Amino acid sequence: MDFDDQTPEQHRIPRTAAEAGWHVSRYNVAAAIPGTAMTAIYNTYRRTCGEYTPIELFIMSVLDEISEDHPLIERLARRGVIANYDEREAFEMKRRLESTTAPDDTVSITICPTLACNFECPYCFATRGRSKMSPEIQDDIVAFTARMIDASHARKLTITWFGGEPLMATDVIESLSPRLIHVAEERGCEYKAWVFTNGYLLSEQVVDLLLRCHVTNVHIPLDGVGATNDATRRLVGGGPTYQRIIENLGLLKPPMRTLVRANTHAGNVSEVDKLKQAVLARAEEAGTNLSFYAASLVDVSPADELDSPMAEYAYHGIEVALRPESRHVLVGKDHSCVGQNLWMVAVDDEGRLYKCGGKLCGQPKFAYGTAHDWDPADPLATADNPDMLSRFLNTAMPSPGDKCYGCVWLPLCGGGCPQLRLFGKPVCPAYRDSPDEFVLAMHARRKKQ
Repeated sequence: MDFDDQTPEQHRIPRTAAEAGWHVSRYNVAAAIPGTAMTAIYNTYRRTCGEYTPIELFIMSVLDEISEDHPLIERLARRGVIANYDEREAFEMKRRLESTTAPDDTVSITICPTLACNFECPYCFATRGRSKMSPEIQDDIVAFTARMIDASHARKLTITWFGGEPLMATDVIESLSPRLIHVAEERGCEYKAWVFTNGYLLSEQVVDLLLRCHVTNVHIPLDGVGATNDATRRLVGGGPTYQRIIENLGLLKPPMRTLVRANTHAGNVSEVDKLKQAVLARAEEAGTNLSFYAASLVDVSPADELDSPMAEYAYHGIEVALRPESRHVLVGKDHSCVGQNLWMVAVDDEGRLYKCGGKLCGQPKFAYGTAHDWDPADPLATADNPDMLSRFLNTAMPSPGDKCYGCVWLPLCGGGCPQLRLFGKPVCPAYRDSPDEFVLAMHARRKKQ
């Protein structure tokens, strides 16, 4: 057969898998499966977990010798344990795009109608103020929301009522909500609203008000069962809170959806399962739509540098991160922190804008602009503190000099909390120091699916 008569496939000069660009993923974490000859590999970039034979591990080690047509190449590539592109470059591109585009076509605004709180949790930033948002600031927020939607061309608007304790300012929620709903409807946007509350001030009247304001998602933290919770989530001046919160969970019937978070620290981690049982039992009794998850206080509280006595409550155990319902291992891929996205903003009761709602609100030195003046169509020129804005957005991807840049866990943790990276002490996920335990837990979870 003449050369000219050969098919394109016959023309091709044989190449090794490595010559074709295939290499072992930089984001593989492996652990031997006890009692077997198999190895479990979790790929933090693709979020896959599988078990591999010694032959498959050998094939992965000789990509520079085997043919690119080897039958195992397709299977290994499908699971992401080998790749033919630079995953770190791809991850960096994705995160930078996420920082400038509205995630899921959504503008997300966290609004603190007050920074006052009826609790004095020792690890919290609240009670920085006692005022409520004025009518003039409310006007600014309505106009600001319109600018955000117009500039982003978003199709969804998500409002999160935060604080302080937002239910100490239900009049502001009742006043602002219909105006924000109108702004969304005028622009053809779907409207969704959350409230982050300690749950103590819930009543039938408050629930009715929230429903009128289209607030159908409620997030409530607890620190344990009974006296354990009351030791940290206590009323101003002292006083228990647990029993009343548990009773109030029964008020949040459908269409309300409730998410209860167990704030875990060294003094209460042993009670997580007991708390979960108590919360779910109350939900079943009352017929509420309720979910539960656990998170370390390291993940949800301010840094030591922000005058928070976190040392006493610091806890970042892997048993919490690995719980099946844990939100922690979901952070990173397909996730944008408020601090890392232009279209996710927090507003305090004075109308100041922040890139971190839960930790910086009420501290003017961390604000980057105001709802009255800032325009996302010209974000730096209209910012009071443009460097604060750009510094947060630039945390979307660690720089080559950052210790996170080459870390195998980067796609999973996303580099951690931007606020801690900029102003505090960066905290690595607990599973970073327990890779075998993490991989085997993910493998066991996959086997059950």
